[in-house]
Amino acid sequence: MDLARSTWMSTLTSQEWRDWNVPQVSLSVITKDRPQSLSRLLESISDAKFYGDKVDIRINLEQSSDLETLGIINDFRWNHGSMFVHHRVIHGGLLTAVAESWFPHSNDSYGVLLEDDVELSPFFYAWIKMALLRYRYGTNRGKNPQMFGISLYQPKNLELEMAGRRPFNASHILHSANFSAISPYLSPIPCSWGALYFPEHWKEFHGYLAIRFAEDGLNLSQIIVPDVRSNQWTKSWKKYFIELVYLRGYVMLYPNFPQYVSLSTNHLEVGSHVKIRSKEKRESFSVPLMKEEAGLLDLPSGSLPNWTSLPVLNITGTPTTLNTLFEIGVARCSELGLYVDTGYRDDAVGGHSQMCDVLHGL
Repeated sequence: MDLARSTWMSTLTSQEWRDWNVPQVSLSVITKDRPQSLSRLLESISDAKFYGDKVDIRINLEQSSDLETLGIINDFRWNHGSMFVHHRVIHGGLLTAVAESWFPHSNDSYGVLLEDDVELSPFFYAWIKMALLRYRYGTNRGKNPQMFGISLYQPKNLELEMAGRRPFNASHILHSANFSAISPYLSPIPCSWGALYFPEHWKEFHGYLAIRFAEDGLNLSQIIVPDVRSNQWTKSWKKYFIELVYLRGYVMLYPNFPQYVSLSTNHLEVGSHVKIRSKEKRESFSVPLMKEEAGLLDLPSGSLPNWTSLPVLNITGTPTTLNTLFEIGVARCSELGLYVDTGYRDDAVGGHSQMCDVLHGL
């Protein structure tokens, strides 16, 4: 029974409890022709705890999905909400598959994006719910517009530096900067290996993609974020999300449990972005999944920190501040000749709507 594993609920405030039923989370699975991987992901979703919530699922199939994959979807049963299967009739590629896999229907609609080589902890939804209620609802409703999502995955590497991928340990960095070594933290890097995305920011991402691909004011080859490897990822949706995040000063919440324990892991299957699946590569990306509910409370003082207490790291893993990230984005907008509204404050209610005008000058 889900409620038998609900110690984490004791950390919620009365205001957060009142908003329990407001956020509507849906799952979006992106798959093509990796039936064994898809089967593993769906099994981990089925084993998860949803605490009585209605959670809809959408499965997005590429045009070239094979018969075994189609058979797995046909046999899959979902008991926690509605299930919708979308099968493309024209090949779209991974960028299109992810970008079109989910779209919010309200500002309380949230999407968990899951490529098929991901596997989930049984407590992934508890982490999402706990963090959503703490940072988006209760007394924080509308106050944290710079936060665009919640990662399920805890990275062991940084991938954006031009020199190449390097090992990353958030606990060591936070400890050396006088933060708790087990504090969750904020980072501008979007996670593609299991993450929840917020409605306003995903809608804005769609608008940004339309601007970029229309080359309306900026050539598609224009470098938006200086000196990052993602500029070479021409077929990746993350390249463009990183651009938007950089210009806005947005951040994602990352878990930071001991020993890299995470709510999702990546099995680094061969696909669009992985051509060689070596043992070394798998070990550098694979992380242990949280198996016990008590692990959710491996947090400073046993609870999620206040928003203002969360450490902030930049794209190279260096401690920074939300205001600094925003100011860097403003400066880059000015360099590119884009309109900038400098009236934004990171603690302002409704600040997100002020930031939404930044690119209107394109």
